[in-house]
Amino acid sequence: MNIAVIVGMALITFLLRFAPLLLTRDFLPKTGKIKMMLDHLPLAVLSALTVPGIFQVDPKAPLIGIASGATAVILVLVRKIPLLLVVLGAVTAAVIVKVISLNF
Repeated sequence: MNIAVIVGMALITFLLRFAPLLLTRDFLPKTGKIKMMLDHLPLAVLSALTVPGIFQVDPKAPLIGIASGATAVILVLVRKIPLLLVVLGAVTAAVIVKVISLNF
C-alpha cells in the first residue's frame, strides 16, 4: 500500500510540473509562451529548493534564514548580479546574523 501511495504521489507531482509543457507544446510556436516558460523554469526550480531551506536553517534562530533570504532577494532585485555573488551575499548575511545572535 505504501509503495502505491508513493508512486501515485510521484505521478501526480510529475504531471503537475509537466502539464504546462504538454498543454502548450503543440499549440504555440517556439518563440511564444513555451520559451517564456522555459526561461523561468530554472528560477522556479531554484526557488522551490531554496525557500524551504530559508525557514529551516536554524530552528532556534529563524532570523538567520530570513535575513539571508531577504538579502538574496534584495540583491537580485536591486542589481542584476551573477548568482555566485547573490549566494555569497546571502551567506555573509547569515554569518553576520549568527555572530550577532551569539553575542546576545
